[in-house]
Amino acid sequence: MVYRDLRHWLDIVEKHGQLKRLSGASIDLEMSSIAEIVCREGKEPKPVLLFDKIPGYPEGYRTVFGVAHSTWQIAMTLDLPEDQIDRTSLLRNWRHKVRGLRPLPSRSISTGPVMENSVTGDKIDVFQFPSPRFHELDGGRYIGTACAVVQREPDEGWVNAAIYRVMLVDKDRLTYHAIEGQHGSIIERKHAAHNTVMPIAVVIGGDPAFYWASGRAVPWGVSEFDYAGGIKGEPLDVIKGPYTGLPLPAMAEIVIEGECHPGETFAEGPFGEWHGYYANLGLQQVPEPVIRVKAIHYRNDPILTCGQMSAPVMDWSLASSITTSEGIWTTLEDLGIPGIRGVWCHEAGAGDLFVVISLQQMYTGHALQAGLVASQHRYGGAGKYVVLVDDDIDPSDLEQVIWAMSTRTSPDRTAVQLLEKCRGNSSDPSIPLSEKLKHKHPPKPLYTTKIIINACRPFEDKADWYPIAKVSPELRAKILAKWQPLLSDVL
Repeated sequence: MVYRDLRHWLDIVEKHGQLKRLSGASIDLEMSSIAEIVCREGKEPKPVLLFDKIPGYPEGYRTVFGVAHSTWQIAMTLDLPEDQIDRTSLLRNWRHKVRGLRPLPSRSISTGPVMENSVTGDKIDVFQFPSPRFHELDGGRYIGTACAVVQREPDEGWVNAAIYRVMLVDKDRLTYHAIEGQHGSIIERKHAAHNTVMPIAVVIGGDPAFYWASGRAVPWGVSEFDYAGGIKGEPLDVIKGPYTGLPLPAMAEIVIEGECHPGETFAEGPFGEWHGYYANLGLQQVPEPVIRVKAIHYRNDPILTCGQMSAPVMDWSLASSITTSEGIWTTLEDLGIPGIRGVWCHEAGAGDLFVVISLQQMYTGHALQAGLVASQHRYGGAGKYVVLVDDDIDPSDLEQVIWAMSTRTSPDRTAVQLLEKCRGNSSDPSIPLSEKLKHKHPPKPLYTTKIIINACRPFEDKADWYPIAKVSPELRAKILAKWQPLLSDVL
């Protein structure tokens, strides 16, 4: 693998010209606002932002935003070809790797850089790190936005790691938010049902491959530690947590060990979420599990990794598009649905909510079949809008998609179908707040409606469909062979 840990990864990014250093920004809205502006308005490729000399914190303490900003950064992280970094090629290369990926169990070692400093007891103070306040209406500061929360499944014994937000409560307490249906929420509820204390760890600044695995929908029972090893082609080095016994990435920047006691909660949030809204209970706080902090381990001059959640496009939108697109595409093929030519979950839909599938129609109902499967992917968030297009349409090109929707559909010919009573969750901003407030704790079961738009030419009329007025590939090649030197400044 080309990088050893986050610091080595940042060195490679800087040498490639995709890292921007900024000094003196405050943790209170400044760093996050700069990150949001650069992500939304900056030139391509978007740089990783490294903030240092943070007011009120020791020299050497740093934060980093946007660790998956560009297609090249993602390709390098996943050990994919770096000369094929347009979005479609990146997705295809990642799918090819996933097909052959075999999880590699992590490798236990006695110690690592994350143990350069350890504090326990009265010395614990989670405020020692420059955890930002991200949005103007946030209810607290968050140490975990680009982190991995580690838990052990109590019945089967495997270890889960996933990206959940983590808020500071006081010097030795945190709270985390995992929505219904996510593995971390299921594991926490199992511990509560057993009335057992749940060991937990928060990993900050872990290996970029581990961070990527923690943000992917890895199947139940598969550890993200092992999946990250599969990405890297070598085992992830871990140490046994001195307090929790959980595996901890040896090369991480910061690891916080703690425990959750059944029924112990704290009013978390509000927090501006991944889709650009305060959608859990609006601006109200929600009771979430408390993490009693028992130990903090960190490297010298630690780096706090941050993710700026905001109205799209945000710093995780592209990565979310890649991971969700791959997951849907793989699911369709695993179920034996043929002819899938491309899938793209658009960044404007937060990389999750607006899905386009390109396929070569082979039988009646083919497009609808693919749309129904895609609409039910993952834990209810993906596929609120699913659009099916023919294989001459690039699903990642929204202009082509809208052209197909506008010219190949007729609402009175079953081109649009509503699916009612689909699985919803409390992060869905389209569910009225009044519904969520009826039963705040425990949460009321929530439903959502999804829509499938079949923008393919009707299967039964496909052979007789109107010819398309568009330059042919043969004519395009002939024209460019003659004129490309004179068009080099515009093409």
